[in-house]
Amino acid sequence: MVKFSKRLFYGILFAIPMMLVTYAMVLASPSPQAPTTPDGELDCAACHPAFQEAWAKSAHGNATTDPLFKEAWEEQGQPPECLACHVTGYNDETNTWEADGITCQACHSPIPADHPREPMLAERSAKLCGDCHVDTYFEWQISVHQESGLDCSACHDPHEASLKAENTSLLCASCHRARSSNFTHSAHSQNGLTCIDCHLGDTNRDAVGGHGLKDHSFFVSLDTCKNCHIYEMHDPVEIHPETTSIEPLDPMASSGTVTVSSEPNPVSPYGFTALFGLIGVALGVVIAPWIERVQRRSRFEYKDED
Repeated sequence: MVKFSKRLFYGILFAIPMMLVTYAMVLASPSPQAPTTPDGELDCAACHPAFQEAWAKSAHGNATTDPLFKEAWEEQGQPPECLACHVTGYNDETNTWEADGITCQACHSPIPADHPREPMLAERSAKLCGDCHVDTYFEWQISVHQESGLDCSACHDPHEASLKAENTSLLCASCHRARSSNFTHSAHSQNGLTCIDCHLGDTNRDAVGGHGLKDHSFFVSLDTCKNCHIYEMHDPVEIHPETTSIEPLDPMASSGTVTVSSEPNPVSPYGFTALFGLIGVALGVVIAPWIERVQRRSRFEYKDED
């Protein structure tokens, strides 16, 4: 026990200077600088090439250059109010803007002074999307999705400005598992209908001025049913077999919990200090036997001289 305590003492002696040196080196090391373009602008693509590539092909990235927008904008006499949603940092007083399209800074701002050591802020609220997608945001506010805490980014990739799954039925099934399983065996499914055919309205309608017409309240109205059953609504009752009535199901009864990962925290110097402290303790314990041998030899030589 005495021998172990002595070796642990040597380990602590080694650990203390190593911890002090490590802590000083971490604090003295320069903060990493975010890469910039020759013009001095933040170069997001240098660290996030996949996000940049997806954004460059998206509706957000091409919000200013999209042919549909340019044609509709010019036909209407180039009204400046359109630019509030098609460029980044639009100033209505000077009719100037910071960048074409909806760039990274539209959702990630302000830029921290010591980025990337400090994470870039990300605005994920549906309110930000609603600043431009006004009608969609209004419909979403009265939906069960909103009541359940699902915002736009739960289904839409903000960088690609598209759904997170090519198959919309699979996307719905990620939350509505039981409902999706039951629907697979229904007459609607056997006739090629999917979730969005009834819950997003008529998806075959042409967009107006580049804006979609999907109903994000997700309600199934009588008009939706009439698109397919218009002639059956006035048929005699005898034509249709009697069906057993069931209680309406909660649209979100089988929904799962959707979580959003938190922002990464900056690396603390205390972690490195503690790590090298443990290394110092281990090193001291390993070297302690040699130190003891040197001490014993020195004592014997001192006695011989006497």
